[in-house]
Amino acid sequence: MLGDFDPDRSDLDVQAVSEDEVPRRTLERLAAELSEPALPCPARGLELVVYTRAGLRHRRGPAFALNLNTGPAIEHHQGLDPDAEPRFWFTIDVSIARQRGRSLAGPAPAVILPELPRPLVLAALRDSLAWHRSRDPAAAVLAACRGWAWASEGRWLSKAEAARWAVARLDDRRPVDRALARRDEAGRGPAPREAATVVAHVDRQLGMLAP
Repeated sequence: MLGDFDPDRSDLDVQAVSEDEVPRRTLERLAAELSEPALPCPARGLELVVYTRAGLRHRRGPAFALNLNTGPAIEHHQGLDPDAEPRFWFTIDVSIARQRGRSLAGPAPAVILPELPRPLVLAALRDSLAWHRSRDPAAAVLAACRGWAWASEGRWLSKAEAARWAVARLDDRRPVDRALARRDEAGRGPAPREAATVVAHVDRQLGMLAP
């Protein structure tokens, strides 16, 4: 979707939209049929999210009917309650898919997925930085680069593209280079303090770019 796919480190992100509410039993059956080992995944993992039309337009951001994570290298997860999971993931994913996604069946993503309000996406990006910052310094840096590029130019870039975009605008590119190396398993990644500096800088930029 973003041109940076690697089956050893990437997930397959699939979104499906239903016109009407889907019975819980149907969602559970769908999850069982698409989960490993029933359906082997040819990548690190499959992230399948099912929405209804109404759920996509929830005021707090897209509310899923089913959130399925499965595959050989990710922890299996089957979510049926959108209020039990951070909403920012789905806001960002829908925004990316609308701009850069490909249709497997039905209308083009730009037709079926709504254009989410800019303040909602910016808030989701800032929430994602807070989530990553305390868990994975390398992922936090790359998420910061991608969010900054979108907020500045309105374009969703791959993490590698966003990293190249960001280093031209940072005084010190080393944390970004180390984050890329960690993603490619070629380095130890940025130190938490280095990552925190980049994330704090981007968070300020996102705040200033808010309407």
